[in-house]
Amino acid sequence: MHRQIRLHAFWPGEFHNIESMSTILNIMRYGMIAVFILVAGCATHPVKSTRASPFYLGADISTLSQVEQRGGVYMDGDMPGDALAIFMKNGWTCFRLRIWVDPTNGVNGLEYTTKLAKRIKDAGGVLMIDFHYSDWWADPQKQNKPAAWKNLDFDSLVNQMQTYTAHVIKTLKDAGATPDFVQIGNEITGGMLWPDGQVKVPLSTVKVFGGDVRVIQPPQPYDDARQWDHLIRLINAGVAGVRSVTTPADHVRIIIHIDCGGDWPVTRWYFDHLTRAGVDYDVIGQSYYPNWHGTLKNVRDNLRHTIKRYHKDVMIVETAYPSRDTHPSPAAAKNMVWPMTPEGQREFLADLIRTVKAAPDGRGIGVMYWHPEATYIPGMTGRWARPDPNSLFDAKGHPLPAMAVLDGLNISRPDN
Repeated sequence: MHRQIRLHAFWPGEFHNIESMSTILNIMRYGMIAVFILVAGCATHPVKSTRASPFYLGADISTLSQVEQRGGVYMDGDMPGDALAIFMKNGWTCFRLRIWVDPTNGVNGLEYTTKLAKRIKDAGGVLMIDFHYSDWWADPQKQNKPAAWKNLDFDSLVNQMQTYTAHVIKTLKDAGATPDFVQIGNEITGGMLWPDGQVKVPLSTVKVFGGDVRVIQPPQPYDDARQWDHLIRLINAGVAGVRSVTTPADHVRIIIHIDCGGDWPVTRWYFDHLTRAGVDYDVIGQSYYPNWHGTLKNVRDNLRHTIKRYHKDVMIVETAYPSRDTHPSPAAAKNMVWPMTPEGQREFLADLIRTVKAAPDGRGIGVMYWHPEATYIPGMTGRWARPDPNSLFDAKGHPLPAMAVLDGLNISRPDN
């Protein structure tokens, strides 16, 4: 591996690259005190703040309005209640909503998302917006362009991404629902807006490839430098879209989200690229499902290495665990060491929260649970007939034990 040595000058709380000896002399001439540090490997990333962030227990509740429209039941004691209120009284304060560009039925589109976002903010919740930059699911197995963007040349695609991102954030802000966190892409380990922004991911020694999860190969012939240049430009366009319609007073934090919760080598490969390119972001987001992403020890090690190398806050922005036996394959089951029961689901979530909260320097700032709002819908058939195995509600709409996971964990709840 090629190693670089760079000079840095230090002032309290900030690092700056020094490009030449003349710059050094100019600094000394004006009386500034400089301390020069030799750094091998990747350059140290600027440390923006040492203030500890609050710890967020959160949930992706993107289908909540759809479930309610279908008649979903959320029990609060012996009476039907409001799902958002049930989450919040149990200490769940941060809520993630995915957004698709032009979904066929409007669910997770801009109008749908704005209404639900406003409801979250009005209830005092913290809001996270998760841009998929697709008309449907975007994840490690697929990052399909929106239909309306499909025939754009690359420069036009970059411009469209910035314009669209700015439009969504401004719409939310005008509605009184300015996000607190914004994800530029969803699980973009292999890039986004394929094939333009697709990159070749190194083979993981941790991730479980089984069932419908497979290694994705980019189109050939493959030019790594070109593809990374494209991906960086797309990420920067999304970030610029957010920054263009918000101010520092809005306190919007940018998340870059990959699916490598227990995989330090691939995490390092990815964020080293972003560091070298000087990408403007605030939080490293990871997915961690034990059936796919390694052991809890793998997560602990990854968080430690990530924080020490990049000096960023880290969140697990997607996780879940089944409360009933899902009969996973042997490969998937090897890291599912908790019972697949309601109590086992709570134990898993509690152990993951403890692991993230114990990350170095107070930089493990949250755990977001995916799709806990799946609940009992009377009279429904098919996949709606009973809650998803990972749901935090039982077959009659009562909260499962994991809903009250913070009880006994001694984790303070954020004020905002």
